[in-house]
Amino acid sequence: MKNLTRAFLVFLFAIGCDSKDVNIADVLTNLTLSSKTFFADGQSTISVTVQLSNKSSADRRSVIFKTTGGSFADGSKKVTAKAEYESGKLIAKTILRAPISPGDITISAQPEFDSPVMEFVVFQTVTAKKSKPASIKLESSAFAMASNFFSELKLSCLLKNANGGYVSKGYVVVFDDVLVAGGNANGRYRDVNTTSNDTSRVSIRYGASNLPIGTAIKLRATILDSLGNRTKMKDSVLVTINL
Repeated sequence: MKNLTRAFLVFLFAIGCDSKDVNIADVLTNLTLSSKTFFADGQSTISVTVQLSNKSSADRRSVIFKTTGGSFADGSKKVTAKAEYESGKLIAKTILRAPISPGDITISAQPEFDSPVMEFVVFQTVTAKKSKPASIKLESSAFAMASNFFSELKLSCLLKNANGGYVSKGYVVVFDDVLVAGGNANGRYRDVNTTSNDTSRVSIRYGASNLPIGTAIKLRATILDSLGNRTKMKDSVLVTINL
């Protein structure tokens, strides 16, 4: 009986030694990002790769990638990728798309199989930088309209950064209507969505007040700064009262 107990204790000790001898680097290593920063524009991407041990069996070469921000190619925050040999190394890879809000993002990679010894996870951090507007383009659904609120136009704006990409979510645009001949047009707005969304757009609907036929109205959109002040980034269109 004593010999049996001693053998059991030796077995437990051996298991404990094995668990301590296994390192994460024996399973996963080199979690690499193609860039440590990108713009929070909902469009920019970075590639994410991780290397598996060449000793990994063919049925244990799948890696689970997770992210705390942005999304992978399928729009999710978790994706499974199969490692393939590249230049003699087992590499699993995926693509991360930027979010529309700035901040630090943690990316993790771990084997798909469950280990009875320990959890093998590696981490990296990428920073999504604020994508600031550099231009605004105002578009109108029509360039002629009835007065006295008998018809409406849809006005929409696309905001872009200096690289021609989308801006981060949350930028505010203010709309104005003035008579080309001078004075305020005193139109009316509804369906107001003047904060940039995930497609870098804002929009409203506009109705003209009681004005004579032939009156020209300038509709103008201006981006506000973080303090609510008007910036120099603006655009305008002309519409005419025809009814």
